Amino acid sequence: MEHIENNQLMKIGIVVDNIEEAAKHYSELFGIEMPAIRVPELNRVPQHTESGYTWYRGTFIPGRVKLANLQMGPVKVELLEAYDEASPWNEFKQQYGQGVHFITFTVPGFEQHIDFVESKGFPLTHKGEYGKGRYSYFDTIAKLGVTLGLQELGEPKDIPIMPKAEGQA
Repeated sequence: MEHIENNQLMKIGIVVDNIEEAAKHYSELFGIEMPAIRVPELNRVPQHTESGYTWYRGTFIPGRVKLANLQMGPVKVELLEAYDEASPWNEFKQQYGQGVHFITFTVPGFEQHIDFVESKGFPLTHKGEYGKGRYSYFDTIAKLGVTLGLQELGEPKDIPIMPKAEGQA
């Protein structure tokens, strides 16, 4: 592999302090329908399996975040309100406040793309599988000005590899 196999931006993730207010402002400014806001069940204990997990900096996490999706032409704008717990969204909020956290591209061959991006000196920091797709974030802010995200939709094209938690053999 010589480069990421898709340069069509699919999603921009924006960390916000108050998702209800932010979604309302976007809706009013662009004359679009108010998006549904997904609020995670805070008492749910996640079961990390090959078909559903959230891994962040060496540890499996609940991966809870309030989110709303706005389809803006070909690009989805994902608003995210972080909870005060370990997650890439909360880490971003603590370091930078509100703002554009990630840009995401859809790729074929998810694991091969992760290997490629890491070979370019950008470590994988976050990875998730949610049954109908998988996504990842890399440590790219210092060199790209934003977190690079890759996603693959549909059934895995190759064997998914669930990361190990720290201390796990």
